[in-house]
Amino acid sequence: MILKFIKEKRKIFISLLLSYLTIILVSLIISAVAYIQSVRVIQTEINKANHAMLKQLQDTIDNKLNDIDKIMNTIVLDKNVIAQCNLVEPIQPAYRLSMLQVISTIGISKVTNSYIKDVFIYIPKRDLIVSDKGTSSGMEYFNSYYPNEVHDNDAWINFLKKLHNRDFYPMSARNTEYPNLGGVVLLQSIPSYGVEESNATLGIILDHTFLEQSLSNFNKGLGGNSIIINSRNDVVTALSNQSDLNIPALNLIGNQGSLKLKLGSSKVELTYIKSANVDWSYINIVPRSVFSKQAKDVIKVMVLCTFLCLIGGTFVALIFARKNYNPIDNIMIMFSKKGKINYDHRLNEFKLIEKSMLSIIDENESMTNTWEQHKETLKDNFLNRLVKGYIKSSLPLDDKYSTYGIDLNGDHFVVIGFYLEDVGKIHFSENDESDDKSIELAQFIVRNIMEELVGKHFNCVFFEVDKSIVCIANIDKASEDTVFIQNEIISGKNLIFDKYGILLTASISNVHSTISGIPEAYKECLEAAEYKIVVGDNNIILYSDIYSPDRMHFTNTYPIEVQQQFINSIRAGDFAHAKQVMQHVFDQNFANPNISLDMARCLMFAIVNTMINAFNDIGLIYDSKFIENLNPFRKLIECKTIFKMEKQMTDILLKIEQAYNEKNKLVNSIKSKEIVAYIERHYSDHSLSVSSIASEFGLTPVYISRFFKNQTGEGLLSTINKTRLEKAKGYLLDDKLNIKDIAELTGFLNSNMFIRTFKKHEGVTPGKYRELNNVLEQC
Repeated sequence: MILKFIKEKRKIFISLLLSYLTIILVSLIISAVAYIQSVRVIQTEINKANHAMLKQLQDTIDNKLNDIDKIMNTIVLDKNVIAQCNLVEPIQPAYRLSMLQVISTIGISKVTNSYIKDVFIYIPKRDLIVSDKGTSSGMEYFNSYYPNEVHDNDAWINFLKKLHNRDFYPMSARNTEYPNLGGVVLLQSIPSYGVEESNATLGIILDHTFLEQSLSNFNKGLGGNSIIINSRNDVVTALSNQSDLNIPALNLIGNQGSLKLKLGSSKVELTYIKSANVDWSYINIVPRSVFSKQAKDVIKVMVLCTFLCLIGGTFVALIFARKNYNPIDNIMIMFSKKGKINYDHRLNEFKLIEKSMLSIIDENESMTNTWEQHKETLKDNFLNRLVKGYIKSSLPLDDKYSTYGIDLNGDHFVVIGFYLEDVGKIHFSENDESDDKSIELAQFIVRNIMEELVGKHFNCVFFEVDKSIVCIANIDKASEDTVFIQNEIISGKNLIFDKYGILLTASISNVHSTISGIPEAYKECLEAAEYKIVVGDNNIILYSDIYSPDRMHFTNTYPIEVQQQFINSIRAGDFAHAKQVMQHVFDQNFANPNISLDMARCLMFAIVNTMINAFNDIGLIYDSKFIENLNPFRKLIECKTIFKMEKQMTDILLKIEQAYNEKNKLVNSIKSKEIVAYIERHYSDHSLSVSSIASEFGLTPVYISRFFKNQTGEGLLSTINKTRLEKAKGYLLDDKLNIKDIAELTGFLNSNMFIRTFKKHEGVTPGKYRELNNVLEQC
């Protein structure tokens, strides 16, 4: 009957029974401690023996690895190997013999070491494998000697191309990087001259039989498993497959030690020692049952005593356990009738009751969360319809406010719109999905900060409309509260920019009374936002500033008389005044925020047209491609704000000024040369003077004198006299001509004026100059 009751009941009853049995087991604690201590001593001795054997295994394998290291260095430093690794196709015939020597070196290395299964060199630039078998292309070699072992050719070749520094890789894992070549491969990159990059990769495949034989000799008679792993916790080799061992979870601290693990249903003792030469750890796993076998004599006495004690007290414990289990049994029956418990033998009664209670709580929370989710969606939908004027005023809005948790009880409302211009530091990566995430996070930051600042002083609600953040706020005193909200938004905007680099533009509507004015306020908010193109991004735009009564009319301040001033300034080359006129037009027109972007462009086009007409009028644009290259109209169309257009206009005028100066410089140079040529032709004319030359060129005497002086650095009258004197010197060489004749030939009014002018410039009289010249000729 008792056995039937135990069978029908669950784990709580067993727990109660065990609780009472522990009283009986108190007398066995001392014996258990003695047993545990005995097993621990045995275990310590066995671990010492394991560590000694592992040390011997480490020395054996490390010595072999040292030999492999020497072989690797011999091959890597071989001059023929280095030469072949640096070659690219086509290969000169002289290097064919060098390749045979490389193959010979590899063959000797392989033959002299029985634990080496294969040696090869992979040269990526030539897609060439060199081994003792000869040469072949990359995958041709593996397909020939390791057929069906490489499962992803491209991945394996790409893996060989990577940089390796004495890296050992297990070759038993069947994946794209490590094909099942039946051993352990040592990979070493062969660098090129003077650079740290791989020119080729040396691969030395260890014979898997050698490693397994070493492990088998070590574990002989222990009935356990021996494993070698690397620093990446890859299994290099194992005596048997240990599927229950989670290699990445091993935490091997120090150079050697031991761990207690549970593999499946078996408890094992894991002993390890790390290699002194490579990143390998030698592990031995011995079942705990080995220790128990050594303690058989100890456990026999303890088992006998335990059996006798348990038989005596079990019956009494069953009686008390049944009596104390009845209240729990009644609770289980009650939950079962309510359908809240599904019988599960894996759980005890308390867990089932707890699970049922949590299920009830989860159901309630799920219902609450579902409602909250729908509530937020319905709330946003309601507010969207409200600001867009789709809510009829006859509906009981107060009830909806209460349902959605909206607190808008005042009589005056203002609508505020927030628009992201730049997300600043909020970036994830370069793709569309990450851009959306960046915008969402930036909007979340803006919404929270602004909600905290505005919500401290006013009843407000924030929501999203057409990917912009909108706020409806209750205010009491229209003008004062609007200014206060504006200051709070400026403070928040500066805080957001300083901390996150987010650029933000906000627009604020006029104040409206009653709920029915909210759609009109939202329209004003949108209209104010449109003027970002006029006042620029990252500003606070008030609808009252845009459409104030004193700014409802736009007056064109670029009339005909201003245009004429602009043209005259350009014609005269007075670009400083032209800039003043243009800036005056900017100040007069753009001080009015009512001006639209299209109207601003028209004004800009008119100014550019004035510039071009002024240039054409004075004939300074000889190259028609200048305007095409300048392309002012396209540049103005591309501008998105008034400020950018104003800057572009200043740049256009500057380029026109530069073109004007260059053209004017060329024209002045030509004109100055024409004046000199005119003097050369008419120097003998008695009437040749500054006035006559000015009349000839259609200029005033004052202007032509200043112009010629600026261009040549010499006065016009002085040039006339020097030209005449130079001609006179030539005439003085002819003795047949007297002074009076020469004076007449060179345009002087009389001989006295000629003599006086000649002596002034040359220091001697014409007659003296002739005598000196004759003396020089006789000498």
